[in-house]
Amino acid sequence: MAVKFVIVIVALALCCAAEPVKCGHNNLTRETVSGSWFGFELLITRLEILEQKLEKFNILEQKLTKLDILETKLAKLDTLEQKLSKVDHTLQKQAKTVFWSCSEEPSKISGKYRLQPDFFNQPFVGFCEQEKHGGGWLVIQHRFDGSVDFYRNWTDYKNGFGKIDGEFWIGLERLHMLTKDKNVTLMVEIEDYDGNYGYARYDEFEIGDEDTKYVLKRISGYSGTIGDSIMLNDRGRMFTTRDSDNDINRSENCAIISNGAWWYNNCSLTNPNGPYHKKAEWPKLFWRHHRGGVALKFFRMMIK
Repeated sequence: MAVKFVIVIVALALCCAAEPVKCGHNNLTRETVSGSWFGFELLITRLEILEQKLEKFNILEQKLTKLDILETKLAKLDTLEQKLSKVDHTLQKQAKTVFWSCSEEPSKISGKYRLQPDFFNQPFVGFCEQEKHGGGWLVIQHRFDGSVDFYRNWTDYKNGFGKIDGEFWIGLERLHMLTKDKNVTLMVEIEDYDGNYGYARYDEFEIGDEDTKYVLKRISGYSGTIGDSIMLNDRGRMFTTRDSDNDINRSENCAIISNGAWWYNNCSLTNPNGPYHKKAEWPKLFWRHHRGGVALKFFRMMIK
């Protein structure tokens, strides 16, 4: 409004200054007031039109600014889509590729891959650990957050359960096929709630078929940092679940006592499939030779 007022004053001054003066007989007369006022109104009208155009210009400028911002975001989105497309292409390529083992997978990146160790059996999706302990490991059991209930029946332990990239058990039948008449190494990793990490490695590992109750047929060649809580106690034992008692405890089912499932002796020095919690009391997830069997927050078994 201040600008408009100034323009109006200037315009009025110009109109008054521009008015012609008539001379005669020493009398000065000016043009009629109505003519001057008409010129003034014309200027005001033109000024209002200019203001309207300026307002439209400002609105258009704001829209153009928003359009520039939108174009920038679209360009970033396009770049992101291209990256995602490359990742998707890589994953699809990996999904279509079948490897004999995790050791044969060339990228050496930990993740899910299609595996077919035996030509006569269908491929399956497994999780390969490619970074720790030299890589090439197939994960067969994983506990780390308690999201999956491991107190299950025989059928579940036979077929497997959980998510391959989460907490899971690979399944006794598959584990039998993976270890049958092969030179298989077992790796056990643990970590307690105080951050103490350790591992146990066994150079030989094999389990029998369902007719033998998936007996722990071979396990030997221990080395590691957490002590042997399997080989001397559980070797030669059959697998026991809450509904299939195959341990040597004559009075009770060790799976029920331990709230888990394992190759229990009477009962066991380890409970990898026991309850996941931080409590010290029994039953719990533990490894007896690690700090006297404290509760564990991480437990993983792998083979290659």
